Amino acid sequence: MSFRYSNNYKPQPQPEVQPQLQAQTQEGMPRERRLIVGYLITFLVVSLIVLWAGRFPIVPSVTPLDGPNAANYQAQARALLGSYGTTAEGKVHISIDRAMELIAQRGLPVRDNPSPTP
Repeated sequence: MSFRYSNNYKPQPQPEVQPQLQAQTQEGMPRERRLIVGYLITFLVVSLIVLWAGRFPIVPSVTPLDGPNAANYQAQARALLGSYGTTAEGKVHISIDRAMELIAQRGLPVRDNPSPTP
């Protein structure tokens, strides 16, 4: 049998919404407002930290690095250029001073039939 056509149908009472709203206002603020206020306070604190961070100078501390520097590289190059020895490929090298003496004595090589310069 359908309740729609019956005379003894009684709707069930609905819970009241009003006491729930009163409970929220008695606690202080509703939850949504508390969240918004919390986000606003967090935003303001972070903004102030960012603003104040730019006002304080950060002094860099200069610490020398250990390891090779330009003087070490130059010393190695000068030692190689001023000495006799062989390379990894098996070629022989002489010092620059001796090479300049040999070029001054013998002269530079000259071609027999030079190509015309444009």
